[in-house]
Amino acid sequence: MKRTFLLIILFTAIHVQAQHKAVQFGFGGGVNTGWFATGVEQYNNNGVHFGGSWGFVTDVFLMEGLSFSTGFNVVYLNGSMSMPYLSDSVPGEIERNFKTKYLEVPFILTMKTKKIKDKVRIYGQVGFGLGFLLSAKAKDSFTTEEGIKSSDTKNIYDELAFTRESLILGVGIEIPVFGSSFIRTGFRFDNGFVNVLKGNNPRYSKIKNNGRNNFIEFRTAFIF
Repeated sequence: MKRTFLLIILFTAIHVQAQHKAVQFGFGGGVNTGWFATGVEQYNNNGVHFGGSWGFVTDVFLMEGLSFSTGFNVVYLNGSMSMPYLSDSVPGEIERNFKTKYLEVPFILTMKTKKIKDKVRIYGQVGFGLGFLLSAKAKDSFTTEEGIKSSDTKNIYDELAFTRESLILGVGIEIPVFGSSFIRTGFRFDNGFVNVLKGNNPRYSKIKNNGRNNFIEFRTAFIF
C-alpha cells in the first residue's frame, strides 16, 4: 500500500513538472503571401505571390502566460515589382518576379491567455526577425518604350542585401495535445522595414533602388 502511494506521488510530481517545463522545443511550417512595399516614384508593387516556410521553435518560459520564442525558419519569400530599367542601353520598364530564400531567426515575446474552458489558449506575439539571404532568382519581363517585350531568368543574389530585418506580429490559438505538448496555429505578419535592394537604378542613376519585402503567413507548429 505504501509503495503504491509513493508511486502515485512520484507520478503526480513528474506530471506536474512536465506541465511547467522551463523550455520547450518544436517544429512547424506555413504558407505565405509576399509582396513589396516602396516609397520611390515609378517603383510599384505588382501583386502578391505565394511562398512557404519550415523550421524549428524554442520557447523559454519567463512566467505564467509569457515566453520568449526563438529558433529558425527557412522562408521562401516571393514578390513582384515594376521599375524603370535600361537593358543593353535600351530604356524601358522591367517587371521583376523575385524568388528568394532566407534563413530567419526570430526573437519574439509570446503572450497567452489562460485556458478557455480548460482547452485552448489565445496567444499574441510581437518581436523582431533577422533574415540571412540564402538564394535569390528573378524572372524579368522587359518592355521597351516602343512596346517590344523580352524575358530573362537570372541569379540576382548580388543585387539583394545579405540581411533582412523585420517586425513580427502574430495571433492565434494553442490547442493542447497531451501532457505539456500543444499545437500552435495562427497568422503572422512579417513586415520588412529595411530596403533589401542594392545599388542605383540603371536607367536613372541618381535614384536608389528601393523595396521592402513583406509577407503574411498562416503557420502551424507542434511544440512538445
